[in-house]
Amino acid sequence: MELGVAMTYAEALYGAARDLGHISEVSEEIVQIDRIVRNNTDLTEFMINPAVPLVHKKEVIKNVFDGKVLPETMNFLCILLDKNRYYDFHAIVREYQKIEENEMGVADGVIYSVVPLTEEQLNSFNQQASGLLHKKVKLRNKIDRSLIGGVKLFVDGKLIDASMSSRLEKLADRIRNN
Repeated sequence: MELGVAMTYAEALYGAARDLGHISEVSEEIVQIDRIVRNNTDLTEFMINPAVPLVHKKEVIKNVFDGKVLPETMNFLCILLDKNRYYDFHAIVREYQKIEENEMGVADGVIYSVVPLTEEQLNSFNQQASGLLHKKVKLRNKIDRSLIGGVKLFVDGKLIDASMSSRLEKLADRIRNN
């Protein structure tokens, strides 16, 4: 499924959840369902198998989730089955979470470092980036040994490069230009 389709479905679900005042509940439910689906390959295979009649797929969904999730979530799962979009439920869940975080003023980002950061260091960088961008920032740590030292942050399309490799490149450029 292309990202645009996942976003369209996520926006529709988010809009319905917002209208009914169930944004976080739906979010929690679809994340749990996504975990169940991803950890149960038999269920996934059954749901995406074109030889299995739609009626049987809906029966399974209702047997597994009815009474355990909100009606909006149940309806959404049935719509995905009707439209043959169940196979990429995971992408829709990710897009829903992005919409929810964006609406709450949360920005996801990546902090690159030479070595893994401690929880304390990561929290410190989260706070500093949040202050700089005036929104709550959640950083994921990725390792990039080419940095030599320091860090590089990428949040909301913005790059903050405080790496040694960047400083060395700038120094080399100044030497070349003088």
